[in-house]
Amino acid sequence: MDGTGQQRTAGEVVLHVCTRYQRGGSERRLRDSIRALPELRHHVLLGAESDPDLAREQTGADRVALLPTLVREVAPARDAAALVSLWRLLRRSAYSVVVSHQSKAGVLARLAAGAAGGLPTVHSLSMASFGPGYGTVENVLFPRLERALGPRTSAYCVVGHDLARRFAAVGVPPERLHVVRSGIPLPSRLRRRDEARRLLDARHGTTPGRRLVCYVGSLEPRKNPLLLADLLRGLHDRAAGDAPDLLVVGDGPERERLGARLEDLGVARHAVLTGHLPDPDDVVDALRGADLVVLLSVAEGLPQVLVQAAAAGTPFVAHDVEGVREVLALGARGSAVPPGRLDDVVAAVARWLAQSPAGDLEPVADLSSWSAGSIAASWRSVFEQVLGAVPADRPSAGVVSGPA
Repeated sequence: MDGTGQQRTAGEVVLHVCTRYQRGGSERRLRDSIRALPELRHHVLLGAESDPDLAREQTGADRVALLPTLVREVAPARDAAALVSLWRLLRRSAYSVVVSHQSKAGVLARLAAGAAGGLPTVHSLSMASFGPGYGTVENVLFPRLERALGPRTSAYCVVGHDLARRFAAVGVPPERLHVVRSGIPLPSRLRRRDEARRLLDARHGTTPGRRLVCYVGSLEPRKNPLLLADLLRGLHDRAAGDAPDLLVVGDGPERERLGARLEDLGVARHAVLTGHLPDPDDVVDALRGADLVVLLSVAEGLPQVLVQAAAAGTPFVAHDVEGVREVLALGARGSAVPPGRLDDVVAAVARWLAQSPAGDLEPVADLSSWSAGSIAASWRSVFEQVLGAVPADRPSAGVVSGPA
């Protein structure tokens, strides 16, 4: 509806600008935003490192195109060229709102929208580009950029309350911060734990009867996957003959180095690396069949795997990064440990494994805000506010307060 209460026309077009479209949380958010507003037309502009065919298949957008000068790394000449291209596109096209996904697109698209006449902008993000886990340059540059861009950004859509507070702390107007969860494939039903464990043993060769620690996620430096080998070594040193096995579900650039590190530390025979599991049900079985989930990232926005672990009823031990305590506050079982203290991680994992097996644990966390209906309603509320059409009786999606 428009400001007069009239129904909006289906001719309105949204431009989504995404730094890189592959397979990940930001890409899922792009899909969520499109599906929440089927009455609008959606054009998607992707950076050079993207898979446009995958985007066409997954998003259902009316148009998908590449912007070759949009890249992830800082590249002044290409960044300037991408900014000019975006400005020209916005000057000649009748877009109603620009939605940016990921950090580089977020800066360039918002600058271009402002230069092109002050188009409304929505910045969607799964995590910050500054804070603990980032370098000096990021922690100087990006807060300044957000302080400058915040007043010109119609709305920020962030995955969690911790992330909203981080942006509010650097000067983003709190009323423009909205918590919109990322869609996560949560299970519609769960196997019995013993059945899920038997499937893991049969599929992946984990040792029947041995306690099992599970990691699910990309094997990339931000996730600290090499530390998994040190954790397993520490658990074996601590527990001798009763130490657990490690199941690693995921793939990425650090997989070979992780395998080598496990060999060097003498624990490779106690670890199984499955690679990427394309079937979400197989991932659920891994989380359900394990005794404990671990996540040792240096930075997150709100870790999706911990939401999935909570949905499976499996406890977790995680570095105390953004979003972890938020999941715990919703009722999930687990422990948050300060990054950089491996001995404390080993001790926390050992304490959980020393308790009765996870077989009697069932989901208890309130994960209702991750339902498809709740996510779609949050996106619609934000877009209606940005486009000047929030009905008087509809609650605002703006959230900075929430679970501590």
